[in-house]
Amino acid sequence: MMKFCLMLLTLIVLQVNSKWINSQWNRKIAKGCVNTLKLKENGKAFSYDCELNYTLNCTYKIIKDTLFITEKDDSHSEDGGKAYYFRQQYIIKEKGLYCISSGELVKGKWQDKKVKLDKKVDWTRVK
Repeated sequence: MMKFCLMLLTLIVLQVNSKWINSQWNRKIAKGCVNTLKLKENGKAFSYDCELNYTLNCTYKIIKDTLFITEKDDSHSEDGGKAYYFRQQYIIKEKGLYCISSGELVKGKWQDKKVKLDKKVDWTRVK
């Protein structure tokens, strides 16, 4: 019975998350500058930063109405290729992502800051 319940729960989670696979989200930074977030299969994602002209490798998971993203930023050649890690949490509402938490990995520990839920959409779903 326990195996059946676990399999059923896994199928439900996969069905809920499958509607987000291959979705694309945009965030306008300035005129002619749009950041793009693409959610792929297996919890992989890509985040294009238009100001850096660089694509960051990310991982994600979705629990209920919350999207959790972790980014690896190794775009700064002046740092000898040092990687920086960031994470964000978003509430998913209709076709928008609203940031509720943001953090950075500093000296091996996450430093998070809470963000007040704003009515302004951070990312808009385009695909």
